[in-house]
Amino acid sequence: MRIKHLLCTVAIVFFSFAASAQTKVGTVNINIIVSQLPEIPQVQKGIQDYEKQLQSDLKLKLDAYSKEVEEANKIFATMTEEAKKKKQQEIFELESDIQKFRQNAAQLAQLKQDELMRPLYKKVGEAVAIVAQEEKYTQVFTLDGNELAYVDPLYDLTMKVAKRLGLDIEAKKK
Repeated sequence: MRIKHLLCTVAIVFFSFAASAQTKVGTVNINIIVSQLPEIPQVQKGIQDYEKQLQSDLKLKLDAYSKEVEEANKIFATMTEEAKKKKQQEIFELESDIQKFRQNAAQLAQLKQDELMRPLYKKVGEAVAIVAQEEKYTQVFTLDGNELAYVDPLYDLTMKVAKRLGLDIEAKKK
């Protein structure tokens, strides 16, 4: 009888500990949510406007290059060898500038898109955190990148690990 009572007590303690230690994990597709935000058309317009500006800047460079080549072709036969070399170097530099601009334009467009989208992802991230807290989720993974979208601070071991290593992260955060 005593053993049954002891086993029951141990089982109850074990199951209550296990129940309190359980985590609740969820998932969210942030990109679907972001794509439906009312701000998206404005962001898309901002990206398109920026890309048009980059295209306009490229056209100016191409026009300047064409003009320079056309003028050089007109007077090339009458130029001295030194003047020809100088003009060829100028044209080569314009070609190089255009090539660099084309390469950088894609990166600049991506940076602009990231800049315009960042507030939307922040807005959705904050909403995910609120829902996760309300629904008592300890972790929420994104479906589009398998990254954590939310982690209950109670399960964040950063400070404990830092303390174990003798680091004072709290002082550096301020």
